Amino acid sequence: MIREALTGPLQRSDATLWAAVAVLASLGLVSVYSATLAEPPHPLLTPAALRHALIAVAGVGGMLLAARFDYRLLRQGSAALYLLAAALLLLGAVVGEVEYGARRWLTVGGATFQPSELAKLALVLALASYASARSPRLPALLFSLALLGGLTLPVLAQPDTGTALVLIVGWLAVVLVWGAPLRTLGGLFAALAGVMPLLYALAVPDYQRERIAVFLNPERDPLGTGYTLRQAETALAEGGATGSGLFGGSESHLFGILARSSDFVFALIGEELGLIGTLSVIVLFALVGWRGFEAARHAPDTFGRLLACGLTALLLGQAILNMAVNVRLFPATGLPLPFISQGGTSLLATFLAVGLLQSIYAHRAVPRLPLGEPTDPDTRQASEF
Repeated sequence: MIREALTGPLQRSDATLWAAVAVLASLGLVSVYSATLAEPPHPLLTPAALRHALIAVAGVGGMLLAARFDYRLLRQGSAALYLLAAALLLLGAVVGEVEYGARRWLTVGGATFQPSELAKLALVLALASYASARSPRLPALLFSLALLGGLTLPVLAQPDTGTALVLIVGWLAVVLVWGAPLRTLGGLFAALAGVMPLLYALAVPDYQRERIAVFLNPERDPLGTGYTLRQAETALAEGGATGSGLFGGSESHLFGILARSSDFVFALIGEELGLIGTLSVIVLFALVGWRGFEAARHAPDTFGRLLACGLTALLLGQAILNMAVNVRLFPATGLPLPFISQGGTSLLATFLAVGLLQSIYAHRAVPRLPLGEPTDPDTRQASEF
């Protein structure tokens, strides 16, 4: 019985989702290794690749634990987790480490982590918990916007526009599945569009304005701000259909660019594995999205359905934004590619998100309840919010 309690959820989990994540994570390790290679002779593992592998192992462990965990128990702690994420974001704004011009990292025991990664999970948990117990009327929708703003504004202040966009994508996915009237959403976005020029003038930092300007005109600063984007384009073009081959890191067009193992790892894959490699990555993320929304479709309760949609939107939104930057369809945002880019907190958070999706999928069968007792847990248990 104990063994069944421990392994049962894993046995009912989604094998296709496991496979897609395993291939993406494996490709990530290979890509980080290649991206951090210097001149020959090449070591068996570079220090960056070894660190990435250790974090990935920890992430896989967390993913398996999350998959065996009953996601419905998280509903009771969603408010506390949201408040913790908000507190850590505010703490980071005061005592956080500054890297690349942004104050995004907290240091604990010599290790750094990004509170904004916890904020992504906390937001969709809070939104799913709140929305699952209410109808999407205007007051409730406005409160959901307040939940979004409570985490997005501190993230923007870091500044971290990319993560803020991912948070907005997660909110939008939840409220759409919640059933928010499109007319109401349209009115909110129209109001936002009306104040956008003012927000741009007052809130968009100079470095982000420069990124937008370079995005619109790549020749503006070809040896400065626009250099990395030009090199990424060249790397993708040189890769052709089949690529130049793996482990050419020291000969890559991205060699010397620090972000080639993180923000621009997709361009490195295109250079080394060509169009076949980049299309394979897109297909794998499409599989993750398909299975994530399948978990939502088969969720046994409203909370699980909203949570699965929010988590899936976070993963897909971040992946799409990263790849769009690499092919110059979007201004640079500093977002890693889920499962593939070198990283710490971001990699752990993506694995945890998949574990929760697997937990939702594993609990898709609604158990029989005594006659007369409601079958939807949302009607039997009030949200903390």
